Amino acid sequence: MTAEGEGVIAAVAAGCLYNLAVVVQKSQAEVVSETGVAILGPLMTRPVWLLGVALQVLGLVFHGYALTEAPVTVVQPIIASGIAFLVIFAALILRERPSPRELLGMLLAVSGVSLLALQIQGPVSLAPLDEDDFAYAIASAAALVGALWWFGRSGRVASTGVGAALVGGAAGVGQGMSDAMNRLAGAWFAPHGWTPPTWIMCTALVLLFLFGLQGFVAAQNAFQRYRANTVVPCMITAQLFVPVAMAIILFGQPGPRDGEDALVWALALSLTFAGITLLARARGVARALAGQP
Repeated sequence: MTAEGEGVIAAVAAGCLYNLAVVVQKSQAEVVSETGVAILGPLMTRPVWLLGVALQVLGLVFHGYALTEAPVTVVQPIIASGIAFLVIFAALILRERPSPRELLGMLLAVSGVSLLALQIQGPVSLAPLDEDDFAYAIASAAALVGALWWFGRSGRVASTGVGAALVGGAAGVGQGMSDAMNRLAGAWFAPHGWTPPTWIMCTALVLLFLFGLQGFVAAQNAFQRYRANTVVPCMITAQLFVPVAMAIILFGQPGPRDGEDALVWALALSLTFAGITLLARARGVARALAGQP
């Protein structure tokens, strides 16, 4: 089997593990009362939640391996398609049935991100990293996470479907940046082309942990309040878009090359945002917030 084939298998395993972890963690997060970072206290005493964390870490290992053996254009759409596992697990464990609006929203969001990822044509190897671009990308991502989290938890927005989309988006951006740093650190451990110097590898590992922790905490808060079938597609959309953007900004993958490519990119973005909008306005969000079945 080729290295790319092994990467594909690892990506499928990661998609399954990620979505199973989400459902297991949500089943525990929704029964505790604490919010913010404090939510981790009671959750860490629950063995089932710890199992969900272990599944997520194992998925991260498979994801990291996939990113070192196959291009981001192959790995990220496979991770996106893993949302099919979410629908199955949510139905089996949480007894949730996605509404037609939620199904359409998931389809649009995942289709948009997958189309966007497939537009990037490039090898597994990385191009040399520009230090200024690296710093700008990290600062921009941190600012975006802060804005999404603040608006998602402020005022009346927190009790609406828009709040679900914003908090889920904040979690997804953090997790997406963690994935991007996972790819960068992986280039040091499994070189393909340019090998990052040690200081970049160490920085990537620290940022992998920090962004991953932020995304993880935001996700637990989102799971506590909103339906898995609504929050997770928003998380996935952000989580997959960010590594694609980082592949262009930091890793030397080409963007749109001509007008036709630009139209495809515009279509991909439109599908993605249409999916998020449908999910944010789904009736299931209002029912879940009101405590109704």
